[in-house]
Amino acid sequence: MSVQSSIDDTTAAIVSALSNHDLSDSEKQQITNIVSQLLVETVEKTTDDHIETSASCCGHELDLAHQIREEMNRKKDMLIANLKALR
Repeated sequence: MSVQSSIDDTTAAIVSALSNHDLSDSEKQQITNIVSQLLVETVEKTTDDHIETSASCCGHELDLAHQIREEMNRKKDMLIANLKALR
């Protein structure tokens, strides 16, 4: 499932749960933005946790830990850029 599909499905589920309320397009967009921001924050936190783990596991191999950290940050940055482009 693509990130955009996840955002769309989650937004639709929230809007459906609030179906008794007449939401404007602006309010629906706000929900989409909240979901998108949550995904960005989750990606950032998860990546930071993974980087910390790789550093502690590869402490004796600092060069390897550094390479892993750089690759994880590069992929995180690409994912966040893609998420922000979906807004």
